[in-house]
Amino acid sequence: MDAIKTILVREIQQINQQERRDGKARFNTEFFTKHPWLCLAMLAGYLAVGIVMYCSPYMGLGWFAGFTAFLVLVSGGLLMDIKPVYRYEDIGVLDLRVCYNGEWYFSREVPVNAVEEILAHPQVDNRIKARMQEIIRHKGNIDFYDIYDLARKQARQPAPLAHAGRQHPAH
Repeated sequence: MDAIKTILVREIQQINQQERRDGKARFNTEFFTKHPWLCLAMLAGYLAVGIVMYCSPYMGLGWFAGFTAFLVLVSGGLLMDIKPVYRYEDIGVLDLRVCYNGEWYFSREVPVNAVEEILAHPQVDNRIKARMQEIIRHKGNIDFYDIYDLARKQARQPAPLAHAGRQHPAH
């Protein structure tokens, strides 16, 4: 389990570094670049509502300024992007962290070089290696949870007895 955990932790750290996963909020302009016409349509809708609010006798400039401030605040909040840090400890945990991080460990493939390292590692049990190869044959890849689950199940099983044929005295 320790060898597998070490390899998976290293791979998770590499993913975090490559994808700049640091848990910090950043302004994301991807929406503007992917949907420019939708942004223009929303701006036209804002202008139309703003004109109606400004021209109506019971609203006026104060309501228009409040509406604009509210819209800017909400839009700014929705355009913030947070890339949560992936952690080994989160694999298989079903709590509120799943709402924030998602179940990334089910959808992220373990890189081939890490799989090969696990399969070649002398401390990894042969039953885990055989089951990993079987999963790869069926799915075409293996994700973090598959390996984590195999190692966890193996760690829970009692170690085989060294003297299986030895008789224990009756009580």
